[in-house]
Amino acid sequence: MDKVKIIKSETEELLKKIGLSVDEVSVKTEDEACFVQIKSTADAPFLIGRYGETLQAIQRIMEVILFKIFGKNIELVVNVNDYRERQKARLEKIAEEIAQKVMTEKKEEALSPFSSYERKIIHEYVSEHYQELTSYSVGEEYNRTLIIAIKKD
Repeated sequence: MDKVKIIKSETEELLKKIGLSVDEVSVKTEDEACFVQIKSTADAPFLIGRYGETLQAIQRIMEVILFKIFGKNIELVVNVNDYRERQKARLEKIAEEIAQKVMTEKKEEALSPFSSYERKIIHEYVSEHYQELTSYSVGEEYNRTLIIAIKKD
């Protein structure tokens, strides 16, 4: 059985065991990464969870299952009904608004805590679109805050 079929089968099995209904599971590979797309009409809110927490948990569990099967880490991204694309667009909008505020007011701005995945999206957006700004994280674990500031010479 090839890698894609195993990932699809294991994802379907996990979702079945936790009692969530899905319409379709598809898996695509790009370079070394595997992208699992779950389509669900009935249970999408349960699959995603509050702020994507359930989706992150499903992804983490799948990473553990796949590590046990393949004996190595598999780079995996699990998505439900294009949630990650909508989430990325929302985070980029936040990054744009805060970056503009920092540029206008000439003072750094702290954002509320985000997950590491969300912070990464904001960091990437700021570095790609604002060469005169920098972004960095301070704090630990759930209290990790993102700062956007003007670069110092």
